[in-house]
Amino acid sequence: MTTPTHLPYVLPFSAIGKDDLPHVGGKGANLGEMTRAGFPVPPGFCLTTAAYQRFLAAADDDVFAALDSVAPGDLERARAVGQQVRRQLGQLPVPPDVTERVLTAWRAEGEQHAYAVRSSATAEDLPDASFAGQQDTYLNIRGEKALLTAVRDCWVSLFTDRAILYRLQNGFDHRQVALSVVVQRMVLPDVSGILFTADPLTGARHVASIDASYGLGEALVAGLVSADLYKVDRRNYRVIEVVVADKKMAIRPLPDGGTFHEELSGPARTARVLHDGQAIILAEIGERIARHYGRPQDIEWALAGGKFYILQSRPITSLYPLPPQIEPERLEIWFSFGAVQGMLDPMTPLGRDTIASIFCGASHMFGIKTTIDRQPLVHTAGERLFLNLTGLVTHPIGRRIAYLALQQVESGTAAALGPLLEDPAFQPRPGWFKLSTVRHIEQGLLPVLVNALRTVRTPDEKRAEFSAFLDEFLSRYTARFQTAVTLAEHLDIYDDLVCEGFANGLPKFLPLVGVGMASLNLVINLTRQAPPGAPNPMVLTRGLPHNVTTEMDLALWQTAQHIQQIE
Repeated sequence: MTTPTHLPYVLPFSAIGKDDLPHVGGKGANLGEMTRAGFPVPPGFCLTTAAYQRFLAAADDDVFAALDSVAPGDLERARAVGQQVRRQLGQLPVPPDVTERVLTAWRAEGEQHAYAVRSSATAEDLPDASFAGQQDTYLNIRGEKALLTAVRDCWVSLFTDRAILYRLQNGFDHRQVALSVVVQRMVLPDVSGILFTADPLTGARHVASIDASYGLGEALVAGLVSADLYKVDRRNYRVIEVVVADKKMAIRPLPDGGTFHEELSGPARTARVLHDGQAIILAEIGERIARHYGRPQDIEWALAGGKFYILQSRPITSLYPLPPQIEPERLEIWFSFGAVQGMLDPMTPLGRDTIASIFCGASHMFGIKTTIDRQPLVHTAGERLFLNLTGLVTHPIGRRIAYLALQQVESGTAAALGPLLEDPAFQPRPGWFKLSTVRHIEQGLLPVLVNALRTVRTPDEKRAEFSAFLDEFLSRYTARFQTAVTLAEHLDIYDDLVCEGFANGLPKFLPLVGVGMASLNLVINLTRQAPPGAPNPMVLTRGLPHNVTTEMDLALWQTAQHIQQIE
């Protein structure tokens, strides 16, 4: 990594690594990293942030003062200030010492070539934020004057209205976000596009998704053209989906610099731009790049003269994160604990640990001793909790239990699970439960089944029994907490509470809930045969004793009656 005190104005890709991100931005650092890793990147160089700071030194001090006066979300003020700043900076020349080094690097790469000049902000293309597309790009640049003008215009584009507002809304200091400029030899492609090494729509990590169209890729990135879609299963490198678009237009380079829009006609509009072999080769290159960076990538590519070139790569920021314990390439079924409860927002660490500890306590009911860190049931992804159902639904008996249980607990999730049970990846595997598993199931479920039968016979008695258990349990632990002094004592009591509460309470509680839900479903099924106008079964439940909703409604009604009497 180049040290800031000796930072040159210009660095070739071959001298840039991932640690140079503060000096060449996300795009520049990625191009240097890929060049040094041996990927097919067209050659070029970066103007470092030192060159940008040298250019900005000639500006008046009121530039940042004006930017600081813009409030987040104030579009009109951002437009006015942005226009003022861009006009002021656009009149400044590229400093002579910077010009000298740029032209030296340009001539070394070959002044006869066309170049792409792109911005590379130091806060761009980061793992958890995407600034891509906020600054300008200039294509097919030829000649000394055009090159220097494009470099300056890239610097100025750091102050577009969109870029100003984005930094304000996301807490980035205008003074801390500097700009590097990438100067890269142009590839004049027959076909270009975008490769996602994981499917951004489904989240499937084993599927590469390729958008491809004729000409330069900027038309596709800007949404000006429709693109063919190719999906490749990277587990066996087989093309699994092809959608051919009606490609009405392509952006092509002009011989003397610049670009033009070409209207397409004839068979080319609806012809495939990639054959299966090319899509597979591109997916293989993408997998190597993703493996190099250790995470899925969003890659811009070009095909020229039968060879693929990589123009840039950045992390895919829109993928939902996976739990760290699982293999990304493996298809699994995960059940959202929060969604079933109607809790779609992220959970706090304390909340997640509390729920995980509940599952630890429940596992004691089956004779399985575990801890929050070692329990295999609940995992965190995206600050939310999920249950891994894969092992259960791929078991001949377990899949039936899971589906029937979800139908009772959460019908929407059961409806989503139904089609997955038909997927070849989740077909039942031969075999029975292990003897140890049978023993754990017997230990946990036998008391539940026995209590369920007793609940059917004497529901009032079992409800009173559970209420007495709760009263004794809560009073005993309330007394223990009141006598605890240290934090360690509180934590020990909490661990005991969770383990005992769920190990002893679930065999009493689950039968009450299960019998109640089964009875309700029975009533609903019976009333489906009733003639039109028959009472809604949910209305019938309002008259049951101990119905909390009914009790609250009655209390409100009595309160309203009392208020009317006072008036």
